[in-house]
Amino acid sequence: MDSFFGIGFPELVLILLLAGMVMGPQRIRQVARTLGRLVAQVQGISREFTRQLNAELDAIDNKEMRGTINDVNELRRQVAELQQQVRSIPAGLASEGKRAAQEGQQHLRAKPGNGTPAASGDKAPAPGSEIPRPVSVADDPES
Repeated sequence: MDSFFGIGFPELVLILLLAGMVMGPQRIRQVARTLGRLVAQVQGISREFTRQLNAELDAIDNKEMRGTINDVNELRRQVAELQQQVRSIPAGLASEGKRAAQEGQQHLRAKPGNGTPAASGDKAPAPGSEIPRPVSVADDPES
């Protein structure tokens, strides 16, 4: 602290010495006691103000922290839902693939000329739409 109300340390010492000479030893004790009480009261007020200020700042931080924690919990819930949806996609695709394969097999079995009778109400297939049967060749000329 360089100065107090524009008064430096040397000036303050000079003022106190002059006050001591003017007031005398009895009066200087009373003034010092009064100044001590005043300084103690100012320090108490300062400590109480600091305590209240810190309590308010902590309350604000706690409110913001609670809001942040709630936001994080909401994001965690949404991420869990998305993970569940992503995990269910392969199972759904696999079941759809199996169902499509079964439908394809049933469709192939129901075609006439495939060795199985046509289902009732089916029309005759168009020429060239049947799947050709494998032909066995006795002698392979290339081998």
